[in-house]
Amino acid sequence: MADIFREVDEELQQERAATLWKKYGGWVIAIAVGIVLAVAGNVFWREYQANQRAEQATAYASASALLGENKPREAADAFAALAESGDDGYAAVARLSRAAALVEAEDIPAAADAYMAIAADASVPEPYGDLARLHGVRLRIGTADAATLQGDLAPLLVSGNPWQPLAREAEAAIAIEAGDTGAAVEALKLLADDPATPGRLRQRASELLQALGG
Repeated sequence: MADIFREVDEELQQERAATLWKKYGGWVIAIAVGIVLAVAGNVFWREYQANQRAEQATAYASASALLGENKPREAADAFAALAESGDDGYAAVARLSRAAALVEAEDIPAAADAYMAIAADASVPEPYGDLARLHGVRLRIGTADAATLQGDLAPLLVSGNPWQPLAREAEAAIAIEAGDTGAAVEALKLLADDPATPGRLRQRASELLQALGG
């Protein structure tokens, strides 16, 4: 009888944790757009100041303006065109921006594929490729199998990777979705106990740990 109650309790904990992740998941997807566009905008501005590439700068600005007009699908198409025609710097920025626009257009499968294609491209500078990998993994939680997602995430979990804290949170989310409470608790404890973890991220980890009974 005790085993039955334990199983029920574990299922309830898993459900609470999954609910919390879904609550934060929408927020994560929303900030994915902001982070990528902020990174892209920063790179774009440096490129623009350094090289004064007027045509590409205008094309990027026009594509970005479509987002402001609530036309994410059109923006994605415009970024895709710039990725094809621009130089290496603009192409990488445009590809990231296209993926973010697809998220805003709620075409999550296409956005995930776009991010993972960027991550697999050795010509993309590592920090941006890693950021794309993180988003590509996050967007596929719940649709791809856990082993595939864990394998895709592994390069970000190495010590010194700037995206490691967010990757650790994604690792826990993958485990929660797969029903592996032990692995989720382990990942979340690493996150919560690491003094380098940003405060808001540590708070989320602590809430998820509490929901899992860890």
